[in-house]
Amino acid sequence: MKILVTGSEGSLMQEVIPLLMGHGHTIIGVDNFARYGEIERDRPYEFIRGDLTDPDFVDKVVRDVDSVIQAAALIYGVGGFNKYPADILSKDINLHQNIMQAMLRNGIKKMVYISSSMVYERCLKHPSAEEDVDESLIPSTDYGLSKLVGERITRAFNRQYGIGYTIWRPFNIITPHEVGENDLGLSHVFADYIKNIVKEQRTEIPIIGDGEQIRCFTWIGDVARGIADFSFDERASNQTFNLGNPEPITMKELASIIFEQARQKAMIAVNGNGLSFRTEKSFPDDVRIRIPEVSKAKRVLGWEPTLKVAESVERCLDLMK
Repeated sequence: MKILVTGSEGSLMQEVIPLLMGHGHTIIGVDNFARYGEIERDRPYEFIRGDLTDPDFVDKVVRDVDSVIQAAALIYGVGGFNKYPADILSKDINLHQNIMQAMLRNGIKKMVYISSSMVYERCLKHPSAEEDVDESLIPSTDYGLSKLVGERITRAFNRQYGIGYTIWRPFNIITPHEVGENDLGLSHVFADYIKNIVKEQRTEIPIIGDGEQIRCFTWIGDVARGIADFSFDERASNQTFNLGNPEPITMKELASIIFEQARQKAMIAVNGNGLSFRTEKSFPDDVRIRIPEVSKAKRVLGWEPTLKVAESVERCLDLMK
């Protein structure tokens, strides 16, 4: 197929696109470089720079494709969610509406929507299964809300207009590609820890909250494999799936794994007794616990994660050497 991939220059789609091309698909990538600015790279696919909040631009790029993988979004860590809530909520919903409307006008029959585990922000069941979102309170962050609304728009276009879909909800991704920024929490926690522990050689680590928040971290390649292998599988038609490694870990534990592995690989010079933590920021909407139930993906598709957290960390550190 000819597939339009929005948000194509983000780290997840950069893992997905080669797998899709390996399956024989032709890719058109679209991005506006809103987060990090212009990225220069060799691209074995057609690339178009543009703003998906412009409906005329969207209509041009959607024309003549067979399906869309919609991964475009303003995405940050919890600090960014609190810093840019209006931009996130308004722009992400706007661009997704534009894409769905353009698909309808151009007769495109399949939407693959990259949602987020943030739709589970106020879910009271742990682990959280796909159907639990329907019984949960709406997310507190505007990013989580934008993803929930994006899912509902996708499903509404299916009910009213017959546009098929597959919705993916990736849980926290471990990637070697994201760069930690100076403003704590603007990036995701893994990138912040890599910056502080490995690049800046700190042993006193600034953290958000008390560091006891529980997450489940998944290797980016496992998430990419699920999206590339099964988005156009009939078994995934009009279905929603969690993609995650159901291995709960606290933020302090994650930092300790990074520190110990970096020390063993002689990537840091160790002085003193090890890590200490200093709370620098706190956010009332920072989720205390988020664990995925991934049995549906395994049962229906045969997908399951291949790497544990420690293995994912090791792979990232090895790629940094």
